Amino acid sequence: MMIGITVTIYTTRIPTCRKLRRNSLRARDDIDMTQHIRNISKKKALLISTALLLAVPAAAQAEPINGQKCSTPGALIRANNSRFICASEGAKSRWRRVNGELTITSILEAMPRYSLLVTALKKAGLDTTLRGSGPFTLFAPRNAAFLALPKAKLDFLLDPANVAVLREVLLHHVVTGEVMAKDLNTASYSALDGTLLDVVVRTSGITIDGARVTMADVDATNGVVHAVSSVLVPDDVVIGL
Repeated sequence: MMIGITVTIYTTRIPTCRKLRRNSLRARDDIDMTQHIRNISKKKALLISTALLLAVPAAAQAEPINGQKCSTPGALIRANNSRFICASEGAKSRWRRVNGELTITSILEAMPRYSLLVTALKKAGLDTTLRGSGPFTLFAPRNAAFLALPKAKLDFLLDPANVAVLREVLLHHVVTGEVMAKDLNTASYSALDGTLLDVVVRTSGITIDGARVTMADVDATNGVVHAVSSVLVPDDVVIGL
């Protein structure tokens, strides 16, 4: 008996070399086009980012840094077209933006712990002086130093009627020239009020008229600031009655 077997034969058409080459070129063109689109997207993203950055004022760009913690009081940095100073604020220090030129007055204004000194300088008309070309060396008492004075004496100094006395006291904190801490010697230095400041340099630190230098070498465009622990009062000045 004969058994019938059906056999199905499948044939595979093998592309010609020309078709293979055409497919390869098309695939390469697709890859090139994809890469081109990606490059355009990157350029667009960069242009958009730049446009947004230019649209935001420099002060706003600086805000992420302003108020951030820092570790070296008196240190200065530049970021986002702004200057910042590391200001000691209690147990922590924070970056504070310095507005305008990096003058002695602008630096003091940026540090909250020197607000009483800034107020006193403005009352005496010396804030403008310390924005000038200088150079000056300022021995700057912070708020705690002013508050350590008897209240009657502090009130007397800040009374507009006694601005002449206040001016004398403040000028006693300023020396002509930029004198960095390393250049200070145990000697007497002439202050702008015409009196002498007694500077003592020891391995343990520097004192000015007995007040300790608590922060040194804050470099301004018109001089330098050294923080001191007390308000310096000339011997010939009487505060109050």
